Amino acid sequence: MHEGFHSDHSQRAAAETFHRTGMTEQIAEVKAKLIHNVRRNSKRYGALTSSRILTVLAKGLPGELQHGVLDAISAGALASDIRTLITPSGQLFLYSQEYMSIEDAAAKGKLEEVKHAMAEKIRRDSRVLTALSPLNSMFALFPDIKPVKICSLLNEMQTQVQYRDIKTVSAFSGELYLYCDAHITEKYAGLLVRSAVSDACSTIVDTVREESRIYPRPTRISLFTSQVYGIPAATLHPCIVRILNSPQYADIRKLVHPETEAEYLYSTLHMNEEQAFSLMNWMEEEATAGVRVPLLPQCP
Repeated sequence: MHEGFHSDHSQRAAAETFHRTGMTEQIAEVKAKLIHNVRRNSKRYGALTSSRILTVLAKGLPGELQHGVLDAISAGALASDIRTLITPSGQLFLYSQEYMSIEDAAAKGKLEEVKHAMAEKIRRDSRVLTALSPLNSMFALFPDIKPVKICSLLNEMQTQVQYRDIKTVSAFSGELYLYCDAHITEKYAGLLVRSAVSDACSTIVDTVREESRIYPRPTRISLFTSQVYGIPAATLHPCIVRILNSPQYADIRKLVHPETEAEYLYSTLHMNEEQAFSLMNWMEEEATAGVRVPLLPQCP
């Protein structure tokens, strides 16, 4: 009986030792993979490595051991060349000092903050408004950064584990929208992007009919890309084509000024072509002379 008890105890102790040894080997493997990734990213891409990569590398480790690896990183005990960078938003990044200077890392950290801010806006739009985030809204968020750089950062985000919930969807016009798939499904995003284009067409038609009825006057097409309406140029042209070829908008007609080539729309419900052309000609003359055409009817 006693021999059996001792035998069971020895087996349990051996199993625990084996388990601990296995965990130690796994931790060592995770650390080795992490160091390799950090050095490769710093050398080959000149990029920081997010600590979020541990969610992939240490997937098989218990939570407390993952935290242990993070503690080792924060304490600088990972490797002599591996350094950490904590951004104002609290993100933890790693880089190899052999391939990236402290100054370069700090500059990269600022760009990572831009990515973080864009992701937070996209997530908030999806969660709170159940709305897509137009690419133009990212440009507006950081007006001091060139649009081409914003696009480059968004492309980088597609490969980073911490932004795997950020997705893109394109309208038939080519206009790009972003959303968070934790709050909006791919199918619903497709419905929303089609709705955004339809809303733009409705806005254009309603405005043209109203201006033709109230003022009356034709509406300059370029007006719709202004801040008041905010319709992206890439969306505007397909909308105009759609409107002019749709039976439900048969009253909407287009005029082109013979000299300035400015394009206008008007509604035959309230104006004839001759009247619309005469007013367009007057509006272009006023614009050329630097006279601001009033947006509201003038009191007599």
